[in-house]
Amino acid sequence: MDRETRDMLLETADRFFTDRCGREIVNNVEKGIWPAELWQAIEEMGLPHIAVPEDKGGAGGTLADMLALLRLAGSHAVPVPLAETALANLLIAAAGSEPKGGPATVALGALSLSGGRVSGRVERVPFATVVDRYVVVVGDKLAVVGKGAAACAATPSHAGEPYGTVTFDRATAEFVGESPVNAERAVELGAVMRAMQMAGAADRVLAIAVEYSKQRVQFGRPISTFQAIQHMLAELASCVAATIASAEAAARDADEGGLAYGGSFSIAAAKSQASEFAHRIAAISHQSMGAMGFTHEHILHHYTRRLWVWRRDFGSETFWGEKIGAAYAKAGPQALWAAMTASHYAHPA
Repeated sequence: MDRETRDMLLETADRFFTDRCGREIVNNVEKGIWPAELWQAIEEMGLPHIAVPEDKGGAGGTLADMLALLRLAGSHAVPVPLAETALANLLIAAAGSEPKGGPATVALGALSLSGGRVSGRVERVPFATVVDRYVVVVGDKLAVVGKGAAACAATPSHAGEPYGTVTFDRATAEFVGESPVNAERAVELGAVMRAMQMAGAADRVLAIAVEYSKQRVQFGRPISTFQAIQHMLAELASCVAATIASAEAAARDADEGGLAYGGSFSIAAAKSQASEFAHRIAAISHQSMGAMGFTHEHILHHYTRRLWVWRRDFGSETFWGEKIGAAYAKAGPQALWAAMTASHYAHPA
């Protein structure tokens, strides 16, 4: 979709998330209450099908459109599997099938696929207990498995969202097809998805901390005037800026390079960067807000706890750092600088 259409979509989605994803909804999800009306409204808006071609029942958007929406969702701590379903639907459409309605998630790990049956176990699958189907990628094949064909043990994340361990015991797939996105690439797409969500959440954390520092008065003046707080917020702002910049570059490179292979280095760098800074962003924001930031009643934890969880999803900073190091150790000393500056986003006009 063109830039004007995307901006209109994001503006509409921003208003919707502001109105419908308040503190009560997010807290209720932690209590096991599925927000059915919220999910229904999200589906009616077509958001989970944003990157699905129109001839397969989607909105006809691009990977970049989807990632921009997910950054916005991250800034609102949207407590439903919008990101996971959007990615699952994109992968299903790329494999030649038309995605069904309902929530879905991706289960990526050491799985096997033979004769239309999936075997293996994947831990920490996002929203595993509330989705209708799982999308798995084994080699260069994609399979869709209905929830009833797999066993799921609930293991809620630290953000209170319904994660789980999914076991496939020769589970019969609803659909199996050749996929232009192989298993390794699917993990990369999951990583850039999380990097964009983390960018949105980090940006919101900064805004919350800055606003609080302006409102909180101590010794007769706002704490934003104290040099110690200013130093904290300056460091927080630099961590957030780096997280956003790397995520945006990865999203652009991934979109422009193509669904099957584009932006691999940028994605690895972005997810490593976002995951590494997640703990500093959370620590500084809570420290700058003092006791208030640690209360359950305040919304700050909606974002910081998700940063902690997303830090590990689809590869931690250690995972992606090792990937980068191994690749360039193998390629030789001349490859690193060329790869780092390959994106035209590294050369601003």
